[in-house]
Amino acid sequence: MLAWLSRRVVKDAWIIVGTWTLLAGVLFTVSVTGLGGANLFARADAGGTSIAGTNSAEGEQILDTLSGDAETVTLMVTDIDISDADAQQAVADMLEDAHEDLRALVGQQNVIDPFVVPGMLNEPAAQMLASKQLDGFLMVVTVDPNGDAVADPADETYAAEVARLVSRVETRMARVPDELRAIEPEARGIVSDDALMAKAVTEQVHTDLIRGELIALPLALLIMVLVFGGFLAAGMPLFGALVSIGGTMGMLYALSFFMNLQSFVINVVAVITLGLSIDYGLLITSRYREELAKSRDAESAGQGRQPRRRRTGRRDTLITDCMTTTLTTAGRTVVFSALTVAACMLGLVLLGPAVLHSIGIACLASCLIAAAAAITLVPAILVLLGRRMLRPPLLQRIPLVGPLQRRLGDVDRERGMFRWVARQVQRMAWVVLVACVVALVVLASPARNLHMLVSTTELLPADSDQRTYLSVLEESYSAVTRQDATVVIASTGETVTDFINSEVAGVDGVAEVLRVATAGDYTVIYLDLAADTASRQAENAVASIRALAAPADMWVTGQAASQLDFRQALLAASPWFGGFIALATFILLFLMTGSVLLPMKALTITLLSLAASLGVLTWVFQEGHLTGLLGFAPVGGVEAYVVVTALAVGFGVAMDYEVFLLGRIKEYWDAGADNDTAVAKGLQRSGRIITFAALIMVVVFLGFISGEQLIVKEIGLALAIVVALDATLVRMLLVPAFMTLLGRWNWWAPEPFKRVYERYGFDDAPALVPRPEPL
Repeated sequence: MLAWLSRRVVKDAWIIVGTWTLLAGVLFTVSVTGLGGANLFARADAGGTSIAGTNSAEGEQILDTLSGDAETVTLMVTDIDISDADAQQAVADMLEDAHEDLRALVGQQNVIDPFVVPGMLNEPAAQMLASKQLDGFLMVVTVDPNGDAVADPADETYAAEVARLVSRVETRMARVPDELRAIEPEARGIVSDDALMAKAVTEQVHTDLIRGELIALPLALLIMVLVFGGFLAAGMPLFGALVSIGGTMGMLYALSFFMNLQSFVINVVAVITLGLSIDYGLLITSRYREELAKSRDAESAGQGRQPRRRRTGRRDTLITDCMTTTLTTAGRTVVFSALTVAACMLGLVLLGPAVLHSIGIACLASCLIAAAAAITLVPAILVLLGRRMLRPPLLQRIPLVGPLQRRLGDVDRERGMFRWVARQVQRMAWVVLVACVVALVVLASPARNLHMLVSTTELLPADSDQRTYLSVLEESYSAVTRQDATVVIASTGETVTDFINSEVAGVDGVAEVLRVATAGDYTVIYLDLAADTASRQAENAVASIRALAAPADMWVTGQAASQLDFRQALLAASPWFGGFIALATFILLFLMTGSVLLPMKALTITLLSLAASLGVLTWVFQEGHLTGLLGFAPVGGVEAYVVVTALAVGFGVAMDYEVFLLGRIKEYWDAGADNDTAVAKGLQRSGRIITFAALIMVVVFLGFISGEQLIVKEIGLALAIVVALDATLVRMLLVPAFMTLLGRWNWWAPEPFKRVYERYGFDDAPALVPRPEPL
């Protein structure tokens, strides 16, 4: 198949390049502009904590139904004195015009602040809307055109009317602080509602994406220029990556019409696409230059000093032969790597939370796009460049830099640093194996105390007005925000009241029952928990409440409840998730290698590497190390979405390098080399590519740490750690040691498996040299 593909690439190179460029350009334009409508970032959801079908999600749905379809817009005014009656009256007089305008929009009863309450701050109802320090207040406007009626969620006309009214209310409320400066020059204000919070998140996602790419792409280009010696060869993987990003953005835009796509998913998918695309393009370009150099030398040796007529790239047999070899070797590796990563992404779909479904599907599609571009677009450009790829790189002509670049960019040497490393490892394989395992176990140890969070407001940018609004609200308006958990009981009456007073109030971890309200046939209880709402103690309190024998159906909501439900959903689905990924990876590696032990070895080592990465992530973000360097405030745990995504994506990326290494080792084994020689030569040939590909991916992932969103920082650092550990400690030391100890058993398989491999194994790569006939 890949041999056929190479012929098509050589023949239709211009068509392939043109098609990819046009398609990526159109898709990227559509995703960014939305063709006059909402673009990708506007269509993305700001995020939520509920998991469909869980106790907390059902409780939130009931609360939403009870509250109707109204939208609330709040103005927080700060730095204004309301401590005495004269000051309060002055503010009330100044707000008369605003009250009149807002009531004209939403109705008399839907505008409330401390100064519309008779008696003002002498009344408890007004005191709730004033800050503790009496230096600010809240104005709350309810937008509810339907009144007591509840509109159908699918009624787009009504939704558009509400959005229009909300926008007009926001605009009018935003003018209030300026009007108040007539009596208090320092007065300031922040308008907040769900739409504005979502906008703050999506705008930060957009900003972080651009910032991450502006950091990652130039650094990646610089590394590739050092590897290849010039911009021509270095540009091939980068161009493939840019085209892949364009296609991926268009794909995400299309997916946003069929699923709820959370905003941070855009950055997660972008960083993965960028890393994999450069990874795959680097492998293809490097192998092609290697084959081109060998074929040129062989051609020169056969022709002596007789010059050969130069041909164009699409007719030159040297170009054709080199591209065929490249795609049937490196292209085969890319295909297997992409399938392995895709299997890991598909495993996310088996998990419960919908956001993980969207991450899995989006990353699956982006991975396939990256692989498709690597085995079609990048080879087509290389073909069009023809023999220009044989010219000495620019950097090699520069004094001092030239020798370094020749060493970094060497594609011909059978002996070198990586082969030397492999031989040293083989001499003391047991020592290296034990040392590496101990190091990984030590790094993994902090993960024992991992606490997974499902955050909401933490997704907002730390310096945004909306984050400031929530912080001040929590500090100065405890009567409004004090509840940590909400309990909903599908019944009312004395029995429920007794249950609340005797059972719920006495649960260990419940500090206080703040208030109780009835709505129709439901009773709603607002609780203050003794511990922080994101803590394990709060989760235990929620579990204890749910364990009570309630007089009717009962639901508990809040952050602690959502975290508890998330963890339980993951535990329920983890056997399917882990089993699917393990089985898919085993099958793919078996079809590639024909061995049953190598896939098992790869699974074991990769899981150990992931555990070590998770331990470092816990040490940094949960325990609060490196906060100054990375620019974040610890929140007592790690985002649950990050943990699961890092495990799935990290497993796929780790398998990516496993495939790179095993693919090259197997070439030498199939060519007749003994196990140790195959490992040493395979590491020598693939070690440079793995090292530089890993360095580029680490740079790409770390580039996104510069963003403001904590969840993106966490996923960027998690993947950078996975790649760094895997490409150094694991692939350079642990794998050679393990394969040395196994010896010929590396390639063992039972007879039935051998017959399956002979029939279905993907082994069309040309041998390096003829395998010797047995005596």
